[in-house]
Amino acid sequence: MNIILNIYWLKTYLLPIIDIVIIAFVIYRIYLMISGTRAIQVVKGLALIIFAAWLSRLLHFETVSYLLNQLIQVAAIAVIILFQPELRRMLTKIGQNRFIGVFFKESINIRDTLAVSVEELSNKKIGALIVIESKVGLKNYIESGTYIDAMLSSELLFSIFRKESPLHDGAVIIRRERIIAAKCILPLTERHEILEGYGTRHFAALGLSEETDAFVIVVSEETGKISIAWNANIEMGISIKRLREQLHQLLIIKS
Repeated sequence: MNIILNIYWLKTYLLPIIDIVIIAFVIYRIYLMISGTRAIQVVKGLALIIFAAWLSRLLHFETVSYLLNQLIQVAAIAVIILFQPELRRMLTKIGQNRFIGVFFKESINIRDTLAVSVEELSNKKIGALIVIESKVGLKNYIESGTYIDAMLSSELLFSIFRKESPLHDGAVIIRRERIIAAKCILPLTERHEILEGYGTRHFAALGLSEETDAFVIVVSEETGKISIAWNANIEMGISIKRLREQLHQLLIIKS
């Protein structure tokens, strides 16, 4: 008898509570992912339409309810089409969860090589755009450039970004310990207000960080200042120490 009562209590009370908590958590995480983007305003508008449709059904407004239901279907398709970058970024963050898949491993030597290389480029005011591939593949961007597939080294990076080099324009893409391609074309961000007064390299760095989970390093040709873009954010004018810390956070082997 006690077992039957326990099962009844579990099905009637505990499981519905767990169900509600899970749905609330998912909605909250999705809100955090899209907050601060243009998609959040559209989602709010769509939520208002859904509420109006529910209210019209409750009040038995058949015609209004029908029209609003049709509008919801069209709006859902429009959201998918108009906000592909935000949706890709949201799915990318979900895929980056520590419980999904296996984290790739990187050698800490990459951190030191990149830090030394970037410092030299910065001191000599040689413009550079360096991309470190993470879990999201960059095949499309690699194919837009010149395939190299060579071991990462300070000498090679320096030779690529010298003005005399035919490969200095565009981005270098690094996968694990190798430079995969150079002169790669990256997407440009549409958030112009953030980068007012900055050049194409900064727009490309932020643009790629919005589309993928790549870590992007920029060296300004005019000032020699170092910037990094990661996770749809850009940090400008950082020190070599700060760069090492961020590279450590990105490349350290995770258990």
